[in-house]
Amino acid sequence: MKTNIVCGLALFLLIVSACSRPPKVVQAPAKAAADATLRLAQTLESQHRFGDSRQTYQSALNQYRSFGDLRGSAYALAGLARAAYANNNEESYHRFREELEALIKHGDPEAAYVPLLLDLYIYNSNENYAKIKELANDSYDYDIHNRIQILTYAVQADTYLNPGFISSSAKDLERLSRRYRGTIRKDVYANPTVLSAALYALAYHSFVLKEYPEAEKLISEAEDLDSRYENFPALGYDYWLRANILENNRQRDEAKADYIRAQGIFTRFENTEMLLKTEAALKRLKGE
Repeated sequence: MKTNIVCGLALFLLIVSACSRPPKVVQAPAKAAADATLRLAQTLESQHRFGDSRQTYQSALNQYRSFGDLRGSAYALAGLARAAYANNNEESYHRFREELEALIKHGDPEAAYVPLLLDLYIYNSNENYAKIKELANDSYDYDIHNRIQILTYAVQADTYLNPGFISSSAKDLERLSRRYRGTIRKDVYANPTVLSAALYALAYHSFVLKEYPEAEKLISEAEDLDSRYENFPALGYDYWLRANILENNRQRDEAKADYIRAQGIFTRFENTEMLLKTEAALKRLKGE
């Protein structure tokens, strides 16, 4: 702790000086507003509020286009494509996808990771892990935010395609996740759901490898993030995976409680596939 009087006086003078003139504008208000709208759209999407997210992505797109922000427009178009896909609107999905591809090709080639992440999202939804493995290639040209997402898909694909074998992408994802933890605390633009998804992928990978203590540590951290940032659909998966880990550790009562938590969330968000798996696990634990 600095207690030097001269330092204290200098700090006081800096504060007075800063208050005596208008604050420096580091970002145009329109840009900040568009970014905030995009973040809201992403939050609504993570909560499976696809109708609201679609409208908010459209608002973000209109804002970005008003001052010619191509990268922001690309993110918004990808969000609109995902919303259309979630609502089974194939025509709208292809329209937004084509707009995105044209924007990247002719206006912002360095943002090629945006349609790549959209492809990975679609292939993951269809459980086409072989295609994910083919496409999910990490690159130092991408920033950490996008690299983590690509590696998350890669680890998931490895886990499903080669259960019991260590993913070649796991170490890189672990390393980048450690770095991203600090980003979450300091950078308002960092997305906690990106980190929680990475932690879930690593936890599931550890679970399949029967590394139960490591899997439980990772999924508990993912659960904390999803709970704090209200990513409730993902929270159901967190509880479900932790219940599986606890069950394999013969902690039946604790596992049952987490299965019941997951059951409520899957019921709320009408996740029929996971609800059936959870109900089957509860019957197994009850001896039915």
